[in-house]
Amino acid sequence: MVIVSVSISILLLLPHVFSSPIIGNINWWCNQTPHPDQCKYHMNQNPELTSSISRQQFLTKAEETALQQVSSALQFIKSFEPKVASNAENSAWRTCLIYYDLAVYRLNKTLDTTMASTPDDIQTWLSAAATNIRTCNDGFIDLNLTNNIYPLVISNNVTELIDNCLAVNFVITQDNENIIHEALSMNISRNDASISLLVDCVVAQDGSGNYRTISEALEASAQRTRLQFVIHVKQGIYNEIVNVTQNNIFLIGDGTDKTVITGNRRVEDGFTLSDCATFKVTGDGFKAFLITFENAAGDIGRAVAVASSSDCSVFYYCAFKGYQDTLYVSSNRQFYRRCEIYGTVDFIFGNAAAVFQDCTIYVRKPKPGGGLVVTAQSREHPYYNTGITIHKCRLMRAPELKPFPKYKAFLGRPWRDFARTAYLRSSIGDLVDPAGWMPFAGAPPTRSQTVDYGEFQNYGPGASTDRRVKWSGYHVIRDIRTAAAYDVTNLINGKLWLPATGVPFDAYV
Repeated sequence: MVIVSVSISILLLLPHVFSSPIIGNINWWCNQTPHPDQCKYHMNQNPELTSSISRQQFLTKAEETALQQVSSALQFIKSFEPKVASNAENSAWRTCLIYYDLAVYRLNKTLDTTMASTPDDIQTWLSAAATNIRTCNDGFIDLNLTNNIYPLVISNNVTELIDNCLAVNFVITQDNENIIHEALSMNISRNDASISLLVDCVVAQDGSGNYRTISEALEASAQRTRLQFVIHVKQGIYNEIVNVTQNNIFLIGDGTDKTVITGNRRVEDGFTLSDCATFKVTGDGFKAFLITFENAAGDIGRAVAVASSSDCSVFYYCAFKGYQDTLYVSSNRQFYRRCEIYGTVDFIFGNAAAVFQDCTIYVRKPKPGGGLVVTAQSREHPYYNTGITIHKCRLMRAPELKPFPKYKAFLGRPWRDFARTAYLRSSIGDLVDPAGWMPFAGAPPTRSQTVDYGEFQNYGPGASTDRRVKWSGYHVIRDIRTAAAYDVTNLINGKLWLPATGVPFDAYV
């Protein structure tokens, strides 16, 4: 028991000219982007942009243009409040406000010259900004609300403007080496080496702490005097919807069998995917240790336990319990170590760059006629630096599924056209269907060509690749160099920021 003492080549899809340091005027550069007409329309309105500029200067101007248009779109969407016609539409509208605001925040970070940002940092934040816009749009689609205000919401072209930035910066990421940041270490561990942290406040249902609810403790974090705010959540079942918007919050429980945060919202009750989450994290630098996050709605719809878009976030010795759509890894860089994830359909999904390491993934018994799919990654364009990696994990039947050997599960299905998922050196149980992967219902047949699905040196009764799908986008990875593209160092730049968290990690495949 744990105790607390307190591959598709993107370059083929981009103009070759981006790989050279040529200078040109705005029209010349716009012609090299995926959406030249939108680029010219917005950027030619700036009288300062008549002379020739470099690639980096063009990127900056493109980011400024995208920021301006996203900010304008946010204000436009805010004006729709009197038109909102139902509680469900209100959930979709509020989700849009949250995620457009997050897109503004991410775009501002790309332009912040006071930060020692690497090109990959920029690509991460641009990917997150584009994903945030998609999250807004998806909320209406999930709730079948495509009339009334939805056509107004999607009437802008901000996604195309962000995609142009991603296309330009992608090549810059290929030409620059990452800068190593200095970071302070912190000691986190199990009972074999005690944890040492200064706790800022204690949450306890019995009144023995500073607060009785987690939300109250989060409000108190606004008065912090240190960069990191540590909240010890004592043993108990906390039935509350938690929204972490603050940066650098560290939540520590008393154990996954003792500290449980639970809720029961579903999409079917009129909430968007992010809005139905029991625990939602948008603040960066979030860390959680020894806590269970649960959506207790049961296997009767889409019900999220955790929705995270926190950049450089860590979940260590945590459990995520649900059925369909348990863990929404929405955007940015995320790391999960020695966690347990339970679910049935698409229960690890989203468009983050997320690495699961030394985790146990439990497939639960589905509802009658239901299927079993572990992942549903949603990379929408090839220059997003996102994906899901299952590294040195264990995929097995949950106890409730063990008496039903007839049920077979799939490693994943592609939610979007360029979905990227890799299983590396993991134990694959006999529950996995020999085909391994399955198509997403209603997706175009070309999606099997554009996905990036891979398996490398997995083992166990379900690991054989002899009868896997014959998709051109699926590949059995033969060499460690190819596998390394999906590891902690390359997918989430973990060597730059994970040491500061104190959480152990394997940097390489």
